[in-house]
Amino acid sequence: MEDVNKHDGFEERLLSPERKKVEDPEKFLPRLLKRGDVAAEFGSGPGYYSVVIARYVSRLYCIEKNSRSLSIARQHVSSSNVLFLNEDSTKTSVPSASVDVVVLANAFHDMDRKGTADEIVRVMNAEGRIVVVDWNKAESDMGPPFELRMNEQDYLSFFKDFIIREKFIVGPDHYGVVLVHF
Repeated sequence: MEDVNKHDGFEERLLSPERKKVEDPEKFLPRLLKRGDVAAEFGSGPGYYSVVIARYVSRLYCIEKNSRSLSIARQHVSSSNVLFLNEDSTKTSVPSASVDVVVLANAFHDMDRKGTADEIVRVMNAEGRIVVVDWNKAESDMGPPFELRMNEQDYLSFFKDFIIREKFIVGPDHYGVVLVHF
């Protein structure tokens, strides 16, 4: 088993209170989630978004391939409605057509995009929606390299049967969209 206390500090930076100054999920997520929703966060990392999502839904699947990040999420998110899955985003144990809302927060660029998109479509129900929070597609000292960043149209190229229902403000370095089936 990995020692969660020995790492490069990446997870601490992701959970830093300073992050809320530029990217605070409490400012936009509550109105995008519904009580009774079943949610799945693909690439949940150490739980920065998960802790907020869990407050507003009936069930949350935290899907994270990195076991160290998932261990930290288990410590950070102390809600009984959360199921932590140490699984690849392309093949999860989430039941088919069981999810009302998928959250992709700053993580899709690190995944097998085609395989993950297919898996998201599999787990979502017919009225499901995808909440995307991602880095602006611009050069920056923070976040992923420019060539990995995705704009709204890039997302639609992976989610071909979806449209943008809504755009929302996240912060100076990020954008947000809600995708739904058309």
